[in-house]
Amino acid sequence: MNRNKRQRGRSRLMIKIQKKQGSRITSFSCSEKPGRTSQKGGRMLVVFTAMACAVAISVIDHKMRGYEAGIQGLKAQLDASNDAAVRSRRAADDDGMTPFRDEPVSRSVQHDFPGQGGALFTRWGREICGKSGDLDTVYTGVAGGSHYTKHGGGSNYLCLPTRNVSWDHYKDAAQTKNYLYGSEFQTHGQDGFFSTVNAEGIAAVADYDVPCAVCRAQIRTSTVMIPARTSCPNDWHMEYQGYLMSAHETHQGRTEFVCVDKNPDVAIGTYESKDGALFYLVEAQCGSLPCGPYIAGREIACVVCTK
Repeated sequence: MNRNKRQRGRSRLMIKIQKKQGSRITSFSCSEKPGRTSQKGGRMLVVFTAMACAVAISVIDHKMRGYEAGIQGLKAQLDASNDAAVRSRRAADDDGMTPFRDEPVSRSVQHDFPGQGGALFTRWGREICGKSGDLDTVYTGVAGGSHYTKHGGGSNYLCLPTRNVSWDHYKDAAQTKNYLYGSEFQTHGQDGFFSTVNAEGIAAVADYDVPCAVCRAQIRTSTVMIPARTSCPNDWHMEYQGYLMSAHETHQGRTEFVCVDKNPDVAIGTYESKDGALFYLVEAQCGSLPCGPYIAGREIACVVCTK
């Protein structure tokens, strides 16, 4: 009888709390050691034990958060260190493969790949790249772009192939409201600038389509177009000489400045004034440009060089 009373007098309190952090669940538990408790003081003991357990769990949780923050900070430092090491290795590789050389005129990047070339350029106004044996013609075509009356569309000229044109998915109907047009020389009253030596017996190039060719120099690696020059810097090879051209400044659309060969290839069958992307000669504007080297109203020459 006395033994049973002693067994009933013993109590054990277990409090278990689970906390979810993302996909991880952390468990905290407190327990009261067996001991003699009176029926009257049992409830008070449970209350005090629960409060003490909650305080202890709060302290542990606070410390764990501090540990986790420290771990995240160390991880961030390690990642930053690894990124810096990778950038350093890449920079070292770049320095070894593509050294930079100062070119005061062209500021071109030189790639030191002995025995290899590949300088690409577009020869505006010609259907051939040249007679040199070290020039490859990638393809030939005609210049095109957005219509000169439109605000949107592209802002550059494109050299569009005229042979082996291919299509992917398409629908034969106007849908996008974004169109590509052909091009024309707009040189009325300026016939003396472009030679007709390569033309098919025509007197002037005005309103004829603008041909083009995409070219590759086999043994050279850099290309530069220099406006207001008729010759290339020392040690550079001249691919062609011409005049700077672009859209008219009063037109809605804008285009890039390109160097058009002064001896263009013009075919008789391409004469038709349908406009589209237009090519105008570019003149200097003294005052905004330095008036010493530039003269107001004078057409800007240009040259394309490779090295």
